[in-house]
Amino acid sequence: MYKLAQEMKKRNGVFPKERNQVEEFSMMGQYLTNAYELFILKKPSPLLDVNMARVLERFFGPRKMADIRYDPYLQRLAKAVVTQDQAKEINWAILDFGAANCKIKPECYNCAIFKKCKYSKMT
Repeated sequence: MYKLAQEMKKRNGVFPKERNQVEEFSMMGQYLTNAYELFILKKPSPLLDVNMARVLERFFGPRKMADIRYDPYLQRLAKAVVTQDQAKEINWAILDFGAANCKIKPECYNCAIFKKCKYSKMT
């Protein structure tokens, strides 16, 4: 918070309107920058966290890199999935689905998309 306050002081209290300017803030990681883009700039952007990554990987196939922030396959996939008119709702649906059903120990028996999911063919 202190770093954000310092940055805002330098900018006379004006928060940037461009994603690339927000990315320059040391405290703004990918998730926060995506949230800013989604909620403030009103542009489709994935709220990619471990829960969303788990749902996407199980349904579409696994990522190549350990860190979700740098995996190009997962980044492209997440962006493609939420690039819709209702990006906020899609993000929340995937995050909620990951928390309620597609957990670390998934409840596949109770899953509406199990038959189309790649994970179902592995279990």
